[in-house]
Amino acid sequence: MAKQSKQNIVKEIIQFNQGRDERLLDLKYQAMRANPFSFFRGTCHLFYQDWPEHCSLNDAPLAWICGDLHLENFGSFKGDNRLVYFDLNDFDEAVLAPCTWEISRFLTSIFLAADNLSYSESEAFTLAKSALDNLHTSSL
Repeated sequence: MAKQSKQNIVKEIIQFNQGRDERLLDLKYQAMRANPFSFFRGTCHLFYQDWPEHCSLNDAPLAWICGDLHLENFGSFKGDNRLVYFDLNDFDEAVLAPCTWEISRFLTSIFLAADNLSYSESEAFTLAKSALDNLHTSSL
């Protein structure tokens, strides 16, 4: 995809968020200005828009993904059975897609959040590698 101007990206973000509660949208835009990770959190549509059309990661099996996986989309909640769970907690971008998309977005979030979390690039790399190693060795 060709690089877009800052003005075009702003227009795309505004168009994507049309129809949302203005008060909440103002809060979202304010949060997005804080740092690159916050911008990433609020613009998953741009992440997938820039995803390469021809990429070996697109050949992975399809799965229902939350579509917006990042470090802050994990949390605790109470299930219908009244038990408390720790799991993914955001599904408003859910889509049937190659499972590697979810992993790629999550790993990207580690590197973008590293500065906010006071992690060095080396520590972020170690965390990302650990996530991949644990994904690889887990029995899903």
